[in-house]
Amino acid sequence: MQLVIQRPGTLITQKDEIFRLKNQDDKMDISPLKVESIVITNKAMISSQAVVLALEHNIDVIFLDNFGNPLGRIWFAKMGSTALIRRKQIEAADNSLGLTLVKDLVDQKLNNQVQFLKKLMYARPGKEDNIGDYIDTIEKSAKNLAENKGQTIKDADQTIRGLEGSAGRSFFQCLSQIMPEKYRFQKRSKRPAKDPFNAALNYCYGMLYSQVEKACILAGLDPYVGFLHTDNYNKKSLVYDLIEPFRIFAEQTVTYLFTGKKIKDEYFDFSENAVSLNQKGKPVVVEAMNLHMEETVRYRKKNVKRRLIIQHEAHKMANILLETEQGMQRPEWLEIKEF
Repeated sequence: MQLVIQRPGTLITQKDEIFRLKNQDDKMDISPLKVESIVITNKAMISSQAVVLALEHNIDVIFLDNFGNPLGRIWFAKMGSTALIRRKQIEAADNSLGLTLVKDLVDQKLNNQVQFLKKLMYARPGKEDNIGDYIDTIEKSAKNLAENKGQTIKDADQTIRGLEGSAGRSFFQCLSQIMPEKYRFQKRSKRPAKDPFNAALNYCYGMLYSQVEKACILAGLDPYVGFLHTDNYNKKSLVYDLIEPFRIFAEQTVTYLFTGKKIKDEYFDFSENAVSLNQKGKPVVVEAMNLHMEETVRYRKKNVKRRLIIQHEAHKMANILLETEQGMQRPEWLEIKEF
């Protein structure tokens, strides 16, 4: 299990080869044999003896800041689960497993796009034909992705990017069509954003990136070792890979803000070549995104908050990478049923 220490003032010590958690008059003992990692938030403490006990049992100790983002971790110097996962990541980038993971991620992304557009279509009687054309294009990309016969990412890299790009253009063209007329946009624009919709979406994506990076680190994955996205120096390649099926969380949030007429011009700063959220707009977008991520949805026959789904799926990826080493049955993953 993952031991998460959130209560301020908690002290983690070691007594008789057992972790002891103490907070005021409360205490609890936990065997290291039951712990896979220890996550320590701000205002909690751990003794050096407890750190040594964790290292002896190959238990990662992870430290988070006030916002829940990872600051760093301590792990055993010898090859353990975290180091093994990282080695498996590197190996997967050059074999069929890496390609399988990438196709899974992109396929889930395209499926999310299709299902979201269908939901929007059903809510807009009389506009089925226009939205249906965009859905057909995305579904065609998904079909071609499934039929790709490449053996490694290098074999299929350009094809996957092309299919993903084609689907993305259709997806955002469709979203533009359903926007209030004054907020329709020409195409997806990143840095800088060229319109209010993309400015808000870029901001939500930024919030999502930090959550995906946190999920990678807590799962023992190296954020810098990706598959589809190149592992350039200081580029969090795996975060760019793993975020793909979760982009829908940001896209839903921003679409509903605009179609729900909760966005105003005064939330943005406009210049000749760029549009950005200002101090009036950021709280509105942040609140909407946080509420969306805190909403409970069905996930693997349970009610789970959206933000926790990212963590669960990162652990699934880590287990898939380890399966060949440990003789595990491949776990199912990316069961994200939003609609």
